[in-house]
Amino acid sequence: RKVLNNADAIIAVSKAVFFECLKIVDDPKKVHLIHNAIDINKFTPSSSIDLKVRLGIANQKIIFSPKAHEPVYGLQYLIQAIPIVLKRMSDVVFIIANDGSLRPHLEQMVIDLGIKEKTRFVGKIPRNVIPSYYTMSDVVVVPSLQESFGLVVSEAMACGKPVIGTRVGGIPDQIIDNYTGFLVKPKNPFEIAEKIFLLISNAEKAKKMGANARRIVEQKFYSEKRINRIKTLYESMC
Repeated sequence: RKVLNNADAIIAVSKAVFFECLKIVDDPKKVHLIHNAIDINKFTPSSSIDLKVRLGIANQKIIFSPKAHEPVYGLQYLIQAIPIVLKRMSDVVFIIANDGSLRPHLEQMVIDLGIKEKTRFVGKIPRNVIPSYYTMSDVVVVPSLQESFGLVVSEAMACGKPVIGTRVGGIPDQIIDNYTGFLVKPKNPFEIAEKIFLLISNAEKAKKMGANARRIVEQKFYSEKRINRIKTLYESMC
């Protein structure tokens, strides 16, 4: 509280952070909502056929999640959704990137649920390679329990992909429900599975949502806009 109240200005990266700051600071005029943003020239729709071939999944539908393997990111609920999806369709592979303290537990979950053949743990992906994973995917899932913003949502959307994300933190700032993807309740594998099935079984809807997602990022979450707004804020304080 003391640090925030001593600041001349506070940048909140999402509405959730903005309203939390308002509860703490004495002067609400200090708080400025400036969303996080990405390089839309780096994260852009393109073909990733070579990567799919290299991974041996060229003829499969791909569900991708890039979050760290920590409790706060809810990957266990995505994994619980996998067998529910596989009961209804078989030509699907789940790619889980990154690493973290829960990785051994998550890998054991996959074995216990009998879904190892349909789940790939690919570890940490270099930043210059991750756009290819987004573009290779049919759906991106962000099952977090907490996020200040959740930049991976904008990254996936910029690559023209529909995103299934939880209604937490800054994720609802990015996903427009049933337009650029779907918002689901946290800790709800059944709802995650339902939305995955809906998108995979309706390619035209998924494609349209992905196009909408790219357009929203171009309008709201591109890096130049963030830089200009921060620059304007700094200049107003000088």
